[in-house]
Amino acid sequence: MADNKKYYYLKLKENFFESDEAIILESMPDGYIYSNILLKLYLRSLKNDGLLMLFIH
Repeated sequence: MADNKKYYYLKLKENFFESDEAIILESMPDGYIYSNILLKLYLRSLKNDGLLMLFIH
């Protein structure tokens, strides 16, 4: 059976979590949650060439 799913790739630098921004973000209270949200936003932007889109109905 054919797989009609599209796959996208997110390329992160090897030291993404050791960067100053990530260290500062994760040192905040609940920083790991914010880091997770940031990665989710990156993933959501993959379908739109890196742009986050908001559609209001």
